[in-house]
Amino acid sequence: MKIQLICLTFLFTILSFGSFAQQTGIKTKKPKGPLHVDAKKNTPATGTPTAVEEEDDFIVDADGKVGVGTVSPSVKLHLKSANSPAITLQDGTQGAGKVLGSDANGVGTWITPPLSKTGKLGNFPSGAFTYPVANGTSTPVYSLLSITLQPGEWAVNLGLVFDNLGPSTFWQNIYLSNSSSSITRTGFSHPSPNATDPLYGGVLTGSVAFTPNTPTDRKGFITGRAIIQVTVATTIYLMLQNQDSGSYRFNPSAPENYFYAFPLN
Repeated sequence: MKIQLICLTFLFTILSFGSFAQQTGIKTKKPKGPLHVDAKKNTPATGTPTAVEEEDDFIVDADGKVGVGTVSPSVKLHLKSANSPAITLQDGTQGAGKVLGSDANGVGTWITPPLSKTGKLGNFPSGAFTYPVANGTSTPVYSLLSITLQPGEWAVNLGLVFDNLGPSTFWQNIYLSNSSSSITRTGFSHPSPNATDPLYGGVLTGSVAFTPNTPTDRKGFITGRAIIQVTVATTIYLMLQNQDSGSYRFNPSAPENYFYAFPLN
């Protein structure tokens, strides 16, 4: 009987507490919401508090809206402060000049705004080199050009000079790859159906007879632009489609060459 009385008393206490504790106040006897913290204990029991009186308050109202520095939040998270800055977000992406952005799901992080990004020049060989030439195999030819890009969307532009060594006219494809020995796309993507699709191309017209730097030296020039999405900092290599042996050579030092990228976001 004594145990039953204790249990009934405990149950009555819990039910009584639940009925009276619809609002919880910390440092205030008159909470203005289900949960109200008045850090400085200066919010009046009646009436509307002033901006100074509510700047130290934290509240969760009946609609689940959270207010910091205000007892009347109008959105899910309402932050009000008389001083700036009012927030600090340190998730490892913070940095000078960055702005708060989000992905398609609304997940926020710090990003570098497009207008503060600058174009990126490609890397050309600075010393002696061997001309990249077609050798009749299926292995792509590394052009000796590369570019390192940070995460984001980029427009990659190029113009390349080829020496046409033989009489054949053919279509020449050019690729972007994260490898200098094969065609792969890790760390960046392009909206083409296949990862090994070429991103640039053009016609190279054959020479009747090839003698460097003479009127019979027929040159080809391929230009183009490709939009890519870089997901992690990546060095991207410019790769050339292989052709029949003796069909072309690429001149990395030709003054007309260009290879650069502009940020789009």
